[in-house]
Amino acid sequence: MLEGLVAGLLNRFLGMYVKNFDPGQLRVGIWSGNVQLNDLELRREALDQLKLPINVVEGHLGHLTLSIPWSNLRGAPVKVFIEDVFLLASPKEEAEYDEQDEERRRQRLKMEKLDSAELLKARSREGLSQEEQKRSQSFTESLVTKIVDNLQVTVKNIHVRYEDSISAPNHPFALGLTLEEFSAVSTDGDWRPTFIQDSTTITHKLATLGALAIYWNTDSELLGYGREVKSPDIEMTPHQEMMKRFKEMIGQGESKMTSGHQYILKPVSGQAKLQMDKSGDIHVPKLNTTLLFDEIGLVLDDDQYRDALMMVDLFHYFIRHQEYKKYQPKGVSPKEDPRAWLKFAGNAVLGKIHERNRKWSWDYFRERRDDRLRYIELFKKKQQAQQLTPKESEDLTKLEWKLSYEDLRFWRSLARNQLKKENAEALKNQPPKVEHPQQQGWMSWVWGSKPQEPVAKESENIQMTEEQRKELYEAIDWDEKTALAEAVDVPRDTVKLQLNASLRTGSFTLRQSPHGSAMDLLSLHFDVFKAKVLNRPDSFLFDIGLGGLRVNDGTTVGSLFTEIVRVTTPQKWTVNPLPWKNLSRPERTLSSILSSIRTRSMARVTSP
Repeated sequence: MLEGLVAGLLNRFLGMYVKNFDPGQLRVGIWSGNVQLNDLELRREALDQLKLPINVVEGHLGHLTLSIPWSNLRGAPVKVFIEDVFLLASPKEEAEYDEQDEERRRQRLKMEKLDSAELLKARSREGLSQEEQKRSQSFTESLVTKIVDNLQVTVKNIHVRYEDSISAPNHPFALGLTLEEFSAVSTDGDWRPTFIQDSTTITHKLATLGALAIYWNTDSELLGYGREVKSPDIEMTPHQEMMKRFKEMIGQGESKMTSGHQYILKPVSGQAKLQMDKSGDIHVPKLNTTLLFDEIGLVLDDDQYRDALMMVDLFHYFIRHQEYKKYQPKGVSPKEDPRAWLKFAGNAVLGKIHERNRKWSWDYFRERRDDRLRYIELFKKKQQAQQLTPKESEDLTKLEWKLSYEDLRFWRSLARNQLKKENAEALKNQPPKVEHPQQQGWMSWVWGSKPQEPVAKESENIQMTEEQRKELYEAIDWDEKTALAEAVDVPRDTVKLQLNASLRTGSFTLRQSPHGSAMDLLSLHFDVFKAKVLNRPDSFLFDIGLGGLRVNDGTTVGSLFTEIVRVTTPQKWTVNPLPWKNLSRPERTLSSILSSIRTRSMARVTSP
């Protein structure tokens, strides 16, 4: 059944970011069709993939609910509900540096990057025949369509906050992203929530965005850095009080504009209407999306600009000095022990010189050769699902810690090529009976061929069985035999994507002295912005319209003419389809591109 497959995927995903969830409870919930996880704690290294010197001080996932109607996957939706996700991050400090912990986090990040790279390579269609590529594309389209049909997502109360008192001394600041609500539900033709029936030819999806905002509070009060939050309620713990404050700081449209945040992006609300055509009619867009927003406002002040420069400088300092941390003296300052710091400076310089010279020695070449042969041997044995001895498991782990990401990826590819040749030789002598042809792309996961990377013993098994594969085919209405016959090349004038966007009003403001006598140096306002994008197999079409434009100057105090630019009539730009794929290299010049752009302007710009 598919329950085991879903449980394995969720266990792997949650295990990367969540600390205190129970895999057994998750598996039981998935098999029953109702998963409910509450009060989860995010890992300290949850943001390591950003490759920034930051730590998670506080991470909280309030509720995660997953409802899967296994008995009626074709007639009832899969519902996902996420609520109260709060994360507080701060920069790493010198005193927090732990060489072993940093090495462990670097190793974990390296292996995650390696797994992601191999997954992307497996999903690519490189190495597949044209027939296999068409069948893979057909299956992917059926799977995505069915997921969109039956998936309903609701996300509420998201608040991610970064606090920094180190970058700009005496000017602590807080940078945050808040989201009140996001939901995506299936609807009928009149955009009323409903279930998707198998007989429908067009899938309608309605996504609602509520109060998405980004703030940057300068000279702000900080919640972290070990400061205890004093709760007026003696029954509430400091953690609960902090989560309460996180929730209260989430913007909720105009009613929350006076909450004290210095917004870079003011709370934005809107809707997205999605239509997916399943009839195959080449005259109807395959994907038709309409975006409707009421207002988008961007603001930047001089204090935010100052703190941004200081934060970038701090990150550069941490990243630059990370490789020398292991040589740095512990617990003493340069004045207390100048000899130790002089030795540190010498080791930092000479260490790189010695390492560079060592990489050109015969001993290093011999070590590289031995490591390569040993790793390929162990990796091939692991790929063939053979039992590794304790000594072999230890050697494999040491090599994966020692080798770089580039070496691991290259040597794994060498091991797979050797296995491929060995299997080809074995098939000549004794061809096995297989029910499905071996696939070399990511579709091998679907047809049950041997996985590229075996799953560790302690992790969940995500390899599909024959029964799971048949159940998946039935759930998404995909027939392997007829998929190739239906996969035909679409005409060049077929519209794959049509995007329509509408914005009632928008603004961009440069502000000075936000904590004193605030003054808007420059503000740009525009009205009735509309855009249309068409994507065809080998071209794009952009159609952009603007109803009004105003630019105000606030640098001259007491001026009678603050409005320096005004567009009094609508303005429209149309960009013709650009057949980029059909142009030869000499034709891909700036002049040829500009000649394909036709501008129709009916605007009159007046200045007082």
